[in-house]
Amino acid sequence: MKRKSVAILALMISAIITSNALAETSKLIPVRKTLENLGFESQWEPETKTAIFKNDDFTVSVKNGNGYFEVNGESVTFGDAQYGEDKYNEPVIIDGSFYLPDLELAKAIGAKVIDGTLVYEQNDNKAVTLDLNKQKLSDIEGITNARQLGGYVNTEGRAIKQNVIIRTGAPSNGTENDLKLLSEKYHVSDMVDFRMEFESQRAPEPKVEGAVNHAIPMNIAGNLSQLQASDEFKKEYAQASGEKGKLIMLFAKNGFLPTPKMYEYFLGDEAAEGYRKFFDILLNKQEDKSVLFHCSQGKDRTGMGAALFLYALDFDDDTVMADYLLTNEANKSIIENDVNEVAKYTNDPEILNNSRMMNGVSSELLQSVLDKMKDEYGSVKGYLKTRLSLTDDDFETLKQIYLEPVD
Repeated sequence: MKRKSVAILALMISAIITSNALAETSKLIPVRKTLENLGFESQWEPETKTAIFKNDDFTVSVKNGNGYFEVNGESVTFGDAQYGEDKYNEPVIIDGSFYLPDLELAKAIGAKVIDGTLVYEQNDNKAVTLDLNKQKLSDIEGITNARQLGGYVNTEGRAIKQNVIIRTGAPSNGTENDLKLLSEKYHVSDMVDFRMEFESQRAPEPKVEGAVNHAIPMNIAGNLSQLQASDEFKKEYAQASGEKGKLIMLFAKNGFLPTPKMYEYFLGDEAAEGYRKFFDILLNKQEDKSVLFHCSQGKDRTGMGAALFLYALDFDDDTVMADYLLTNEANKSIIENDVNEVAKYTNDPEILNNSRMMNGVSSELLQSVLDKMKDEYGSVKGYLKTRLSLTDDDFETLKQIYLEPVD
């Protein structure tokens, strides 16, 4: 099975969207038979009643009772799909097999529907695939989404040095041994905290021996701190206290789970000023030391920081997106727990899908910002030059600090 790049996948999806085929009603097709014909391996998890199909590029999960299916950890919803004279708007079981809509499944895995059959076009492009096991700090136990960017290869054929740049969730949950490892094994000299003030007050930044703490608050959630201070929110929060599903629904109700609209924050002045400070720290990293940057879950503010860092080092779109989406794999068990907790109170597929964003990410979120940066500044690097005032000399300095030849 030849791997498809994100760019090629986008072109194929665009072609499908503009084709006459998409004007037709989706048809329900048997998932197992269809994907096995495309070279996927299948397995069944009886405890969760989930069918899983894998190839080199994609993992497709279909769970009984869910109003969506998942591809590489991202939820895929769909409108009405026809089977015989009936229409369905969720995965269904027919004669003991899961059925999904052909057009939506095809889009999600970069295939096409030709004469009612899913097919791949032959393509020599290779997708960027990242191995979480190579990136995660496996000996760090209490800090979520803890991983390093070492080994990524840029468009010039140079790789990021191992363990010099680390991204995580809040280190406040780290064990005593975690903090010792960050100091003695990973040699962290700078801890960059993108959390808002009320977040860091609730879970203070720990002290890592030999590291300097840098607070760069990014108020991505707008008036969340003010809302939390309101009597109405305090009352609802108290009622939901101890019930995670209700708390997630409360945040979703008040618009504080990530959306493309929320991500517009990253195009504003505060974000530009904050990330400029971040790059100043990156540019002054001590030799043989590392920089650790984080927010609360290590996915949105941290994810954007990682994306900007990678673009500054001339990494391609595929690698940037692959690193961003690796959060879904790193936080897989947490995300599944979030969905299960919310499912105790609702079976609404939209609410269940939104609940994944508490600890997960979606390519749509990051892409919405990157597209606007490219539209306005010609490229993300153009944004870095214009809004963050980074120079070609700065980019070269970053490469000297963080990159090395590939063996």
